[in-house]
Amino acid sequence: MRGNVLANKTAKDRPATDFYPTPPEVTISLMEFLNLPKDKVIWECACGKGHMSKAIESLGYTVISTELYQTGYGENGVDFLTCEPRECDWIITNPPFRDSVNFIKRAISLGKPFALLLKSQYWHAKNKTEIFKMHRPRYVLPLNWRPDFHFGKKGGSPTMECQWVVWGDEPSEITEYQILQKPKA
Repeated sequence: MRGNVLANKTAKDRPATDFYPTPPEVTISLMEFLNLPKDKVIWECACGKGHMSKAIESLGYTVISTELYQTGYGENGVDFLTCEPRECDWIITNPPFRDSVNFIKRAISLGKPFALLLKSQYWHAKNKTEIFKMHRPRYVLPLNWRPDFHFGKKGGSPTMECQWVVWGDEPSEITEYQILQKPKA
């Protein structure tokens, strides 16, 4: 018996809004890797309560924060999948897992470079292969640590391994694989 912690949760075990706030070090690791000029505007289109937006802003970037649900942070009631696109240079988010395929397709259709935080085994599913072939990502960047999406509130050790997946505004010929280190605090 493993107690009350589920290693591989099913959809019914996840919060109804699929809300898992992104720890700052996860976002910082991506931004350090990308090393974008500070004048780039980032659209965080599933901002939740602003964890990722605040981490990006702390690095000196301008962030447009939108969210489908009423969270009190950013512009609420905005559905990334159907809304009018925001003026930005990049789209960076941790999408709701159940809508990740639709987030990828929508971001591709907007023609901007984008990065999504996904489970490390994301591409192992048969239904994801076509997306990968259709618009091959530029980078797959697994984290070398397991982020704590509960910020220590639920107890136990984090169990989910994650990766950033980065697409350019055009499909890539090859996908580079680089492991991201946890940033020093």
